Amino acid sequence: MRSLLLTWLISLGTIIATVRAASIPVLTPSQDSFYEPPPGYENTTVGTVLKIRKPPQRLRSIYFPINVKDSWQILVRSSDAKGKPTAIVSTIIEPYNADPKKLLSYQTAEDSASPNCAPSYAFLEGASMSTVVTQLEMLFIQGALDQGWFVVTPDYEGPRASFTVGLQAGHATLDSIRGALNSRNYTGIDEDVKIALWGFSGGSLASGWATALQPTYAKELKPYLIGVALGGFVTNITATAVSIEGSLFAGLTPGAIAGLCNEYPELMELVSSELMDKNSFETAFDGCLINTILHYTLKPIFSGANRYVKSGWKILQNPTVQQVIDANTLGLRKSQMPDIPLFVYHGTKDTIVPFKNSQQIYEKWCAAGIKSFEFAVDKTSGHISEFIIGSPAALAWLKRRFDGEEVVDGCQRTERVNNLEYPGTNTSIADFMSEAIISIFGGDIGPNGEKLAVENSSKGRTLVRRSDVDLSHLV
Repeated sequence: MRSLLLTWLISLGTIIATVRAASIPVLTPSQDSFYEPPPGYENTTVGTVLKIRKPPQRLRSIYFPINVKDSWQILVRSSDAKGKPTAIVSTIIEPYNADPKKLLSYQTAEDSASPNCAPSYAFLEGASMSTVVTQLEMLFIQGALDQGWFVVTPDYEGPRASFTVGLQAGHATLDSIRGALNSRNYTGIDEDVKIALWGFSGGSLASGWATALQPTYAKELKPYLIGVALGGFVTNITATAVSIEGSLFAGLTPGAIAGLCNEYPELMELVSSELMDKNSFETAFDGCLINTILHYTLKPIFSGANRYVKSGWKILQNPTVQQVIDANTLGLRKSQMPDIPLFVYHGTKDTIVPFKNSQQIYEKWCAAGIKSFEFAVDKTSGHISEFIIGSPAALAWLKRRFDGEEVVDGCQRTERVNNLEYPGTNTSIADFMSEAIISIFGGDIGPNGEKLAVENSSKGRTLVRRSDVDLSHLV
């Protein structure tokens, strides 16, 4: 299996290297006027579609364009963490043979404090490879599109790239759903559409906050919502910072601090005075996830003689810091409890987003009487492995929700060796690889189609059926 995976990755890398030179650069969000709201937008209601366009380049997964029926970018009126007017961009994708009564709100793990790492940009052919982690998530979005579901995926961090600001992320996610509903005349999404949410890691932060805020921020959406799937569930950003201190993923902490500073100017002033070197967080403010991970890997942010923050962990005791963190810690307020079915999948070996926090919020919300909370515990997976292993389980749960099957009544916690054992999950890694390869050849994404593929050659482009693509070397 390892040799199979290595062979597949080498083949994939070779193809990526070949097509990379052909990529067409696109404008970043900071350069693109589409991201700027029109004058007077503050007077419109949240969820109003301020602008709409077809993406300026084809959508893609990593460096390969995806073949979908249609797609749009919408600029939507929203509210920031403090309730002030803002505007966010969302991408709406229609697969072939789509069911207009099914819509998935998919939140990526953008995990960056730079506006130029937004998903709406990352998904465009020609976008910087620094957004590769977001591009990778298109593979999971493809899994949803292949069911015939419309997908809306927002730039939930907002125009300031407020990474880890749960209030901002929740508002933007809900308003992107409102925007998708308000785009019916363009997209054909049905007025009686059913909507589910999905997100892993940073995407779970946005999806989780949206679900928790919905009863108070977007009451009118309740009839549409059928459930949310949350993987590697981020509820407590302080716990994550403690867990990754000095590790390979230590860069998430400077990124989170930068994101909070982008939203809270009062925090920016404090952090600037606390840094040992005032320029040490430049990469955190300007880089995408892969940049910050590589730049700060194994570096201590709060501890040791070479730490970045002067007062170390004591900075968390500062009243300003405490106020900001408390406002963005999920589960502290009774009013912030989801009113739709939850499916949470998390690995007990997670050293990035501590498993104990998912366990704690499960116990807290269940004690408070949550209506439906299914907790799928993976006893062997860490954060990265659960991202791959748990996603088929999430997709299986979402399928059942869209099919109208009953959910857990109350709370149910189930332990498995790993979540590939979850009912309805396709455990074939070869199948997953096959789907990825098919998309490289331009196969139609969507159910029940001919799923033709486009083959490039020196003689031009010829159509080949999915069944004609030789995948025997993967089996």
